[in-house]
Amino acid sequence: MMSDRFHHLSLSPRDFDASVQFYRETLGWSVTDSWGGKGSPRGAILSGGGCKVVIVENSPSAEGAMIKPRLHLDIHDIEKRFAKMPQGEHVVHPPQDTPWGTRWFVVRDPDDNLIAFEEVHGR
Repeated sequence: MMSDRFHHLSLSPRDFDASVQFYRETLGWSVTDSWGGKGSPRGAILSGGGCKVVIVENSPSAEGAMIKPRLHLDIHDIEKRFAKMPQGEHVVHPPQDTPWGTRWFVVRDPDDNLIAFEEVHGR
């Protein structure tokens, strides 16, 4: 039996600072990690306890350079899960290592939403 677990939702807001402020001040969530700044795109992971939202600043130089899935699922056996999925045009990336130390594959649903199946457990 497959067990696709929600890991996080990724957002690329128009205004990074306003979004972080909304999640912190309006929703009362905590910033659990952040990166970038000083000329590099910024990012922040925010959590309200039961779920995480990753907010990533868009950068004109990075626009289109990397796919940006919105929904990330935590998978314990990426190769096995990918093998069970029918192949076709919906596959954006077959299983591969990511720059942040995980392994993922990415698919596109009929409405162009990108979904990352990512081996992130233990992180």
